[in-house]
Amino acid sequence: MNFLKYSLNINFWKFFPLFIFIFNPKIDIISIPGFWQGVRIDDIIIFFYLIYYFFAHKFKIIPNLVNKEIVGYNWIVFFPYIILSTIIGKLFAFEPQLIVLARYLEYIALIIIINQIEPSKHKILLLFKIYILLNFIVVLLQYFELIGGFTSKGHCIKDQYAVNYYCFDREDIKSICLFNCNLDFVKNYVQPGGFLKNRSPGITGGPWELTFNLSLCIFALAKFENNWKKLLPYFIMVVLMMLISQSRGIIFGFLIASLFISNNYKKTFYLFLSIIFFILIIYFSNLFNFKNIINEKFFINYFELFEIILGALTNNLPPESRFDGTGLYSMWIRAEGWAEAIENMKSSIILFLFGSGTYTIYTESLIVRIITSFGIVGTLVVLYLARSLPFILIIFLLITGITIDMFINFKIFLFTLLFLIVYKKNIRLMN
Repeated sequence: MNFLKYSLNINFWKFFPLFIFIFNPKIDIISIPGFWQGVRIDDIIIFFYLIYYFFAHKFKIIPNLVNKEIVGYNWIVFFPYIILSTIIGKLFAFEPQLIVLARYLEYIALIIIINQIEPSKHKILLLFKIYILLNFIVVLLQYFELIGGFTSKGHCIKDQYAVNYYCFDREDIKSICLFNCNLDFVKNYVQPGGFLKNRSPGITGGPWELTFNLSLCIFALAKFENNWKKLLPYFIMVVLMMLISQSRGIIFGFLIASLFISNNYKKTFYLFLSIIFFILIIYFSNLFNFKNIINEKFFINYFELFEIILGALTNNLPPESRFDGTGLYSMWIRAEGWAEAIENMKSSIILFLFGSGTYTIYTESLIVRIITSFGIVGTLVVLYLARSLPFILIIFLLITGITIDMFINFKIFLFTLLFLIVYKKNIRLMN
């Protein structure tokens, strides 16, 4: 009995970090002056568990904790190049964002911890199912304005006439503080009905984080679970949440990547048709006002979309006024940032080759970030290191990476890592 109790305690503390990493909402425990994002429970757990594993392995980091066999090894290998490109950027007066380097080091620590936990394929898939179900319940409650949520950006105030909006930002954090930081509310909390365009984020930090993680969950379940009929309810829940979240780029990536879920093309075709058929049903029935959402987000002028992207590449963007109030306005805002990053890169042959490092926190495009932050040489290194990634993940990252920068998002990195662990374990079983 004592041995059983001891074993249960060991298993609980071993897997405790994984539960927290997946299900913990974005609540800052300690805030730091000049930064909106503060210290969260994830950061504290990573710190203490990393110290534990260092001591447990007598500080033999290589090869005990870091070696070619761990999932995420190539990510660790790329870190010296990030340092190189950041130094080059500094020499060209691009001030590095130290928080980006800190986040990269946190990812390395996360890789070590998750590989030490070594969750089984079935445990990860079970957690993915719970994650989908839990988010579905929370998203519906948020959509009907019954509960609020915790997001990365947090609270916005609007005046009584609903004309002026004010969103709190890092300038409002004046000193090291706990939870509310004298703002009279927990700064990550959004009240019921306070989500922009009712884009419910579930238990995540934002709607695009939710949709990205849900995509990885459903890809893993569909690719590595045998009974597809039992997975149909999860697909329905995921598609509903995606449409509520209104993350156009990720939805496109999800649909296209779904064509590569299985080598069994008959099953894949059946699954893809089922998704499209379900979307058509809710479109024509106008469930959750989806007809207006789809019309605004997807029935757009794709020639103008191409014009915006081409304008960003050539630093010749069409005027902003053409897109104000249209479904392409958010794309124009993104493209404006891309154009600036690309022009900075083209200002020197050194920057063109090696990039300007971590001078920006968000680039609004993973592809633009890789090319401009790491240059042509770094981009080739990334492509080489990514050569063994699952094809479905490559397709998904390429499409979503056009308009979403996942580089700085902790939860997205975690779910990508868990997806790769499931993939690697499945390969081992097949061999």
